[in-house]
Amino acid sequence: MQTEKVALFFKKWSPDMTYILGFFAADGNLSINNRGGYYISFQSKDRQIISDIKDAMGSLHKISKRKNSLTNTSFYRLQIGSKEIVEGFQKIGFGKTKTKHLPFIKIPKVMFPYFVKGYFDGDGNIWQGKVHKERRTSHTVLQLAFTSASSEFLYQLKNKLTSLLKTTGCLVTSKSGSYFRLQFSTGDALKIYDFMYNTSTVSLCLKRKKVQFDRYIANMRA
Repeated sequence: MQTEKVALFFKKWSPDMTYILGFFAADGNLSINNRGGYYISFQSKDRQIISDIKDAMGSLHKISKRKNSLTNTSFYRLQIGSKEIVEGFQKIGFGKTKTKHLPFIKIPKVMFPYFVKGYFDGDGNIWQGKVHKERRTSHTVLQLAFTSASSEFLYQLKNKLTSLLKTTGCLVTSKSGSYFRLQFSTGDALKIYDFMYNTSTVSLCLKRKKVQFDRYIANMRA
């Protein structure tokens, strides 16, 4: 009964549902085990966002703490067993190999800010620092990036943001060639900030990332 309630959550577009779909695109996965069990899971090193996602979905499933054996870092995971949810996600393009073949799913325009914020919280990065330190006058810049193993996904995200916000991001390949980054400098980063946090009304967000934006804006106005 409880799993059926969670499955209904993904039946209709809503701000929370779209945010969580974006987060899943970045930091979630689906699996079907040898015994025929169907599962979706969400994971992050920040327990706060996993707990908030769990509450938004109305899930009673437990959050587990696990360790990545490759990086020796801990992360939190919410796993939900549901054939209905997995098959629904597969119908819109998510597969077991979504890491490198991530679909750019069709999302209602009014919901797109929530999807972007969800993806950013899962696989985005915000950085600020000084440039021209060697000069008499240096200044602080802001850089926002979305990361993915799928260059096609980021290419389509770049085009969509350009059409909506007139941004000009730069798509770069990592030195290893194993992942890609869609980067935006200060002006465009602030446009995307406004798009994610001021256009959308959903309260779901990874607070530590928003704090970095807010700190930069506060320093600009000081």
